[in-house]
Parts: sequence; C-alpha cells; structure tokens
Amino acid sequence: MKNIIIVFATNLLLTLGTQATFAEEHVFAPDEHCLAYKTEKVTFFFVDVEIIGKSCEVSAVIRWNASGEQAQVEVSVPVTTFDSGNALRDGDIPEILKVELTPNIRFISNWLNRADLQKMLESQKAEVFGNLDVAGGTFPVKFVLTFTSKSGYFLVEGRLLTSFAAFKVEVPSVVGGLIAEPKEFLELLVHLRSDKIPGTEKLTVQK
Repeated sequence: MKNIIIVFATNLLLTLGTQATFAEEHVFAPDEHCLAYKTEKVTFFFVDVEIIGKSCEVSAVIRWNASGEQAQVEVSVPVTTFDSGNALRDGDIPEILKVELTPNIRFISNWLNRADLQKMLESQKAEVFGNLDVAGGTFPVKFVLTFTSKSGYFLVEGRLLTSFAAFKVEVPSVVGGLIAEPKEFLELLVHLRSDKIPGTEKLTVQK
C-alpha cells in the first residue's frame, strides 16, 4: 500500500510540474491565428493548476454594410477543436459547453463606424462590445484589444476576463472535488492576424 501511495504521489507531482511549465510558456506563437481559454482548478484542496486550451481552427471576417461606412466583426471557432494537452478533459468540453446547441463559439461585434475602426488602429487599442454565443445562450461581452503593426498585416491581441457562471456553464469536479475542483475564473484570449480576416483590406494598416 505504501508503494502505491508513493507511485501515485510521484505521478501527481510530475503531472503538476508539466502543467506548471506549460502555464508559464506563451499561449500563442508570434505568427499564429488562434483563440484560447485559460482557467484554473484546485487539486487536492491546496494546489492551483492553470489550464490552457487553444484552437487555431478560427473563422474571422469583417462584414461591411452597403455604404461601406459601418462594419461588424464576426469570429467563430468549433467547440470540439480546443486542445489543452489532456484528451480526457478535451473530450468533456463539448458536453460542458452544450455543443448540440452551440456547435461553434461565436462573437459578433456591435456595428462599428469606419472612422472608429481607423481610430482603433491608430491608438493601437480598443474596447469592442458585442454578443458571444456559447453553451446554448447569447451573452453581451466586451473584449479589450490591442493592435500591433507587422509586415503586411496587423496583429489583434485581446482578452475577456469572465467566469463560467457568467455563461451559465457548470464545470464538474473530479471525484466530488477530492481529485480536482474547478474554479470560476475564465479568461478568453484572442490572437488574430488581419491578413487572415476578409474585410480588413478596407482598413489602413498603420506602419
């Protein structure tokens, strides 16, 4: 029995060490066009472990109205494509996020004037309001974004600090919380390239 406990404890420490290392790394590579989520869980009541899931199967577009003076930004990603490095966890995500009701997590911004969009690029930061479709519901949200000029495109980075409760999502604990207890903290991360977003060609990239 003592040997079993030692082996179990050793495997746990190795697992936590691997997750801690991953948590310290950058979520995105510089040239990636991806989205990610970040959350935390408490293991054995005392160890906080950061969890990061990422998907690069992103669809993004800026749709302009007939006059070309207003636009909406739409970004979506299939629920089933997030990879956290843990196949069991990733396999639970579709059920947790009610994939049968909302196959794609989708953000649609409020209408934005062309002048406002240009000011966002010039100031290199913005707050963009809109609605997020997730887990069978539609929720008003605000993303805080920054814009960085690159060679031939601009990089859009941003985040939304929120919680699972805000989206009426319940994340189950593992073995009644004895192994792992999820926390309410949730962060949605954006890392998008304008050259992969149709409609951005109508905006001026600031050099």
